[in-house]
Amino acid sequence: MFLRKPYLLLVFVLALFSCNKQYQKILKGNDLEAKLKIADEFYAKKKYDKCIPIYEEMLTVLKGQKSVDDIYYKYANSHYLNKSYELAAFYLRSFYNTYPASPYAEDAAFNEAMCYMKLSPRYSLEQVSTDKAIGAFQEFINKYPQSKRMEEANTQIDDLRGKLRKKAYESAYLYYKIGQYSAASVALTNFLNDYPEYEQPEKISYLVVKSLKKYAEGSYKNKQDERYKEYRKSLEAFKMKYPNSTYLAELEKSKLKKK
Repeated sequence: MFLRKPYLLLVFVLALFSCNKQYQKILKGNDLEAKLKIADEFYAKKKYDKCIPIYEEMLTVLKGQKSVDDIYYKYANSHYLNKSYELAAFYLRSFYNTYPASPYAEDAAFNEAMCYMKLSPRYSLEQVSTDKAIGAFQEFINKYPQSKRMEEANTQIDDLRGKLRKKAYESAYLYYKIGQYSAASVALTNFLNDYPEYEQPEKISYLVVKSLKKYAEGSYKNKQDERYKEYRKSLEAFKMKYPNSTYLAELEKSKLKKK
């Protein structure tokens, strides 16, 4: 009774040792079929760190001898499933460019985009991976317009654009918060042009007009007339677009300072 657990542990350790020994023997041997079989077994068991080196060797040995698209796909996808996203993105793109007619090409294209999505950081950081993810998903949509993953790809693009939109808004609004009103008016205008789907365009337009108003009010006398005209022009455009806006009363009050 008391010896049962140590005995079972010993059996487990010996079995593990035996499996590892067999793995090393096959890995160092020349039996390609055995290597491919054990690699596929590891792939099915989600032991990607075990199958990757075997697939890599097989690709080198079999290059030019036979079609290796199945091996190449599993090799590339193993990197993705093993969360090595930068390597996976490289190999997945290489795969579907090399084998565009492969039944795995569509999955490879989608998973490449997913790699960049996984690498996309929080909105406040540099968004290079986010841009790459959007580009890759859009490329997938263009290549496979009948794909069952079309809705998922579009959803991912919307979510990624939301992250870029949030970063762009925070960056533009920062100019306003620190009193850089000329830069704020430009950045906020660009924000509206880049993200017309933003849910509060009136608020952004209001901030643009208010920025120009504050910029004019804070200018030296010899610059005030010119900047005041720019503010009035922006205000008139705002009134035409939002004639019932609650912001109008505030925006129409002008208190220009003389310097």
